[in-house]
This record gives sequence, structure tokens and C-alpha cells, in this order.
Amino acid sequence: MPLPNLYLPRVWAGSQYSNKLLPSHVRPLAAHVKLTENCQARCISCDYWKSRWKDGIDTDRAINLVNEVGSLGIRSLRFTGGEPLIRKDFFEILKRSNTSSFRRIIIQTNGLLLKKFAAQVNESPITNINVSIDGMRETNDRIRGIQGYFDTALEGIRALRNKRVAFSVTLNGISARELSELAEVAHGVGADLEFNILSRNLFFLQNADIAAMWPDRSNLAEIEKFLRDIIKRPAFEIDYIRSYYSNDALEEPPCVLGYLQVFVLSNGDVLTGCYPLPPVGNILKNSLREVLESDAYTHQAEAMIRRECPGCTCGIESSLAMKNAFSSAFYQIAQLIPQVEQSA
Repeated sequence: MPLPNLYLPRVWAGSQYSNKLLPSHVRPLAAHVKLTENCQARCISCDYWKSRWKDGIDTDRAINLVNEVGSLGIRSLRFTGGEPLIRKDFFEILKRSNTSSFRRIIIQTNGLLLKKFAAQVNESPITNINVSIDGMRETNDRIRGIQGYFDTALEGIRALRNKRVAFSVTLNGISARELSELAEVAHGVGADLEFNILSRNLFFLQNADIAAMWPDRSNLAEIEKFLRDIIKRPAFEIDYIRSYYSNDALEEPPCVLGYLQVFVLSNGDVLTGCYPLPPVGNILKNSLREVLESDAYTHQAEAMIRRECPGCTCGIESSLAMKNAFSSAFYQIAQLIPQVEQSA
């Protein structure tokens, strides 16, 4: 296994010059875990709520999974979904797991249950809460499909204590002109701002009304202003997003997500940080370590570097940062590397 201080440089060298320089063992820096795919929101940008999903990972396996993630030297754990707070055993899982090694434990939430569970969240080892909010009250509630969503989420955020909170904004044409005002609201409740980009190639967006949300030229100018002036994103990211939403031909960077992130779905399937590609294993059949050390995982991660995939916008900021390795965005990735890593 490469030493922790060599892992990221080898991912950079292998992705930018030759696959032969890539690390011999894949050790993602972050794990994204879906304990449920179910969600009570009715977003026009997503299909999850249109199905009833069966949660395949029971309480004991979820606890063991969290412990496995930590033992692998992964220091960033994100619970996403669906809506993670729908799992009735969510806080039991956190309480019974060994979470001491994580630098960050993040929940990606719609915020509708934050006020109800504020006490449990505040007492938990969760460090970051990312709340999906796309615009001001009327616009956000239209996009998210729930009357009162905006106010309910803000009430939940105000009930949090000693947690880092961020608005997760999906950049779109419907709310583009409200982004500056939304930033003021976020700062008013002590929240940061993060963003996602619309994608046409994700299985949970297949029947979503992406066309209605796609920004036109005037909306795109507002999005660029938001990225440049408010959340201070680097120029290479803004250039990419402008070209992407303008439907220009893109020179896609090598995708490094297979080496940086591992995804575990609620049925146990393990993904190489990529939703469009097929699973490479299942934690209900093997340990996460066994999946990460499998040829299937390594070969697919290498294929992603070569862009042998349908393409998506997931984690594009990481791949762009790797291509622009002297940027501040690259060093944000480097902060996730563990200081001490046990040999395998």
C-alpha cells in the first residue's frame, strides 16, 4: 500500500500522465453510505420519491460497515440517500459504531426532519449537516415539491448546535436569479454554501424534469456571478460549468472519483464513486475491504481515469482540481488523507 503522503500524488501522476503511476491499492479518502433510498420530498429534480425502496442493510451490518470504513483509514463519512433521517435506527447506528477516527461525519438531508431530531443530531458525532435548498421560499418549495419545505428546513437549522451547516444548492435556471439572496439567508443562519450540477446520466434522474431546470444564457450569468463572487470558486470550475450548461463540446478531465470516494447503496452494492457505472461488489456478501482490494474495483477505477464511462457531473470539482494540481481546490482534497494509515 502506498504511504499516505504519496497516495494523492500518485493518483495525480497516474491520472494526468500514465495509469502505470497510479497507486497499486485503492484507498478512497471518503465513503458515501446510503442506508435508505426512500425520501419524503417530491423534488422535480429527482426520481427517488417515486419508488418505495427496501432497505437491505440492517442495523448490525450498518454498524459493522461504519467500523469497517474507519478501520480502512477513511476519515470522511457521508450519509446520504434518499433521506438518511428516515431510518428509525440511524442514531442507534451512530451510537453503537466506533466513530472516533473520523474527521468528518456528514449527513446530506432535505432538512424536513432536522427540527424533530435536533437533540439527537446535536448529541451525535455528526460534524457537518448539508441541507438541500435550491432557492428562496416559493421557488425552493416548487423545486422540492413540498409546501413549507424552505421554512421547515430553516427551523431545523436554527435548532442545531456546534455543527457546521451548508446549503447544498443544485445550480439551475429556476432559482438562478435568487442565488445572491439565498446566500444572505445562509449566512444569516451561519451556513456555508456548496453546489451540485444537473446531470442527465444518473439513474435517479431518468424521469426528472431536467429540461425545465436547465439554465438559459441570462440565468447562466447569474450562476457564474454566484460561483465567482459569493462562493469564490476557481476560474477553471466556472469555465467548465459555463461550457457544460451552454452544451459546448467539453474536454473532460480524467475522472479520479474511483480513487477518492467509495459509494455504498442501501442494497449493499458498492460503486467506484460513480452512479452510472455498475457495482463492483456488495457488502452483504463481502467485507468492504475485500471489495476495495478486488480486481473489479481497481479495473473500474482505472477505466474511469480513461473516461470509459457514460459521463456525469458527480465530483467534477475533484477531477478538475486534480487536473489543476496547484490550485487551492487540490489542497482541499489533500486534507482528507489520514495522518496515520495501518498497513493491510
